[in-house]
Amino acid sequence: MKNSFTLLFSLSLQTLVFGQWAIPANMRASNTMTSISESGVTAGGTLYGLPGSAGEVIGDYYLNKRWNKASILLYQSETMIEGYPVKYDIKNDLIEIRTSAGIKILDVRKIKNLAWIDSMAIAPQYFVNANEFKKGKKSYSGLMEVMVDGPLPLLKRTELDIREPNYVPALDVGSKDTKILQKSVILYSNSGELIEIKNKKDVLEASGDLSKEVDEYIKANKLNLNKDAGMKRTFEFINSKL
Repeated sequence: MKNSFTLLFSLSLQTLVFGQWAIPANMRASNTMTSISESGVTAGGTLYGLPGSAGEVIGDYYLNKRWNKASILLYQSETMIEGYPVKYDIKNDLIEIRTSAGIKILDVRKIKNLAWIDSMAIAPQYFVNANEFKKGKKSYSGLMEVMVDGPLPLLKRTELDIREPNYVPALDVGSKDTKILQKSVILYSNSGELIEIKNKKDVLEASGDLSKEVDEYIKANKLNLNKDAGMKRTFEFINSKL
């Protein structure tokens, strides 16, 4: 199992054109097992953090509820933590790590990159700390999924939309429930600067001199840019041309 996990993250480093790639080479090809106790991880209990209310709490603060086996690259001395199941608490920007000694808590600010194998999709997902990019008009924090890596990385940031109860007892209207919803923000990085993508026009601007060719590719393949699959295929095409 360990060998299969390591092979999934062993990808070759390619030449940079537009700027930095999101995932460094040592994150993609790692064979170093580091003890949790030596990596600045502190002990703690399982994070719930759900506000009390008269109703129910619908949803949770995790990127997903599953424990996914992960490889974590820390800023401190480029230390690697490998092979532990983890969950990402988006609200508190914490990684929960399940060990034989219990749940350990790691502050996301200490993490440069994270990669895990989704236990449902059986496929690797890569994440990068938003601090790796330049601060623009809008500041970002936490981990962002690297949907497509290359000279022009495509990134997804998952944010929480927490809707508090709005029940009015006197009128007996509204909801008693706290609803925790997730929404995605899609961005790309050009020379380290994060730029949000809202529509097809933004995609064509991102592709620069390739805009006409990219537009034809989108039409020929009937790609829906409102779907992750369509956006990923488009940026895979753009990066292949760069």
